[in-house]
Amino acid sequence: MKVLGLEGTAHTISAGIVDDNRIISNFSSTYIPKNGGIHPKEAAIHHADNILPVMKKAFEESGLSPGQINLVAFSMGPGLGPCLRVVATAARAFSIKYGIPLIGVNHPLGHVEIGRKLSGAKDPIMLYISGGNTQIIAHEENSYKVLGETMDIGLGNLLDKLARDVGIPFPGGPKIEEFALKGDKLLDLPYSVKGMDTSFSGIYTAARNYIGRESIENICYSVQETTFSMLVEVLERALYYTDKREILLAGGVARNDRLRSMVSHMAKSSGYVAYLTDKKYCMDNGAMIAQAGMLMYLSGQRQHIMDTKVNQSFRIDEVKVPWINSKKPVISNNRGAEALISESQFYGRKTITKQRVEKEYRNQELDRKIRTERMKNEFNLIFRLKSNGINSPILYDFDKYNFTLVMQKLDGITLNKLIRNGDNYMAVINKLGQIIGEMHNLLISHGDLNPNNIMVVGPDIYLIDPSMGKFNCEIEDMADDIFLLTESFKNLYSNYDVLENHFISSYKEKSTNYVEIIKTLDEIKQRRRYV
Repeated sequence: MKVLGLEGTAHTISAGIVDDNRIISNFSSTYIPKNGGIHPKEAAIHHADNILPVMKKAFEESGLSPGQINLVAFSMGPGLGPCLRVVATAARAFSIKYGIPLIGVNHPLGHVEIGRKLSGAKDPIMLYISGGNTQIIAHEENSYKVLGETMDIGLGNLLDKLARDVGIPFPGGPKIEEFALKGDKLLDLPYSVKGMDTSFSGIYTAARNYIGRESIENICYSVQETTFSMLVEVLERALYYTDKREILLAGGVARNDRLRSMVSHMAKSSGYVAYLTDKKYCMDNGAMIAQAGMLMYLSGQRQHIMDTKVNQSFRIDEVKVPWINSKKPVISNNRGAEALISESQFYGRKTITKQRVEKEYRNQELDRKIRTERMKNEFNLIFRLKSNGINSPILYDFDKYNFTLVMQKLDGITLNKLIRNGDNYMAVINKLGQIIGEMHNLLISHGDLNPNNIMVVGPDIYLIDPSMGKFNCEIEDMADDIFLLTESFKNLYSNYDVLENHFISSYKEKSTNYVEIIKTLDEIKQRRRYV
């Protein structure tokens, strides 16, 4: 099967042709603004002027004629509306003229599938990073799930904004990478991770405030070290969460050699296989749209021309992906992305020793800071939870030099394992809602509330690993807790809506700030529904 793919979501207009085995041709033209960032109307004019030339060159390179194409695929979204409409119009015209089927493709899906085609990855966790997107993606139950993403701006957007502030022309990422190689001082920037979600707007503001006070080299170095460490951390957490064994790195920012080395280092040290998409195809390209369109078509998906309206907010988790066989995760209570957990004894009591291990892929200074802060925070929050009647492990020892906590061994299973086993878990969900409501009334947030950090021991529920939580927390932090838990329901279980409804209903019974928290939760959902 031979497929023509047309890409035009943002700055690049591209045409690519693929068949079942290879990329036959690909040709692109990129809009470079004279100043500032991308101007959608100007980019659309560029695309309209160049769509026919790039298609012509793609056909010349392939040696094929339009009549030999079996399917035309185009980027339906997400992206800039004027740009999307140019490509959609061209695809429809080609489809009508040559009488061949037409299919609209989700742009991130294209990045995933061209990466799998080129690398041979079967069922990977994907770290997808571009100007408008920063997502952790994994396949589960017939579709790709977004396990984590930016809560505000994409990382590529941050880099482009910073580049403009220091006088670097668009695109700013490559020059920032070049400056970062000459930096050697780690500046104090926010490290913004919530579960598997990230936030970059605060880092941008902090980095901008250093302009004129610190060298451009050290600013770029610090931004890269901080943001890349955040991404590799959430990637590693997602691997433990899903029990996937492969990593796929893609998107425009994935061309950065420092990021590629960090992902490779993490994978090698933890026993994973890292696939790094060829740099040429990390950038937006027509071949990736062709590849995704071919897989959609071969799986039986069809679209009438009236169904091909562009969608600027098109999500990858809205697309059916039946061509991947996802294996069910093997769940263990003795694994963690950040710590080694071993059974121990403390004066005859059964305990576990939790050691926060050094992450060699991270800057050493940053790594020590993160491990120290989280270990202290976990100790303090477990103590406060226990003191206020919320079940959590008994703490026996704290060693700040070896980064270890010794705590009570809980003879139970995680909520994740309970639900996966199909046990009687609905009563646990109802009780959990009440517990979290009570915890929030105490102005305590957990910070990483998900089914793997909730232990079920007989009739009791224990909260573990609140290392990213807060005491004297605000409404936003409480809403974050609920968001993280309900999103993990959505990503892990087919009956997520039932689980969420039961949890929210019982949470409402206990929470004294329910109305305000749920209002904030809705706002967070809209912010995180980034494309």
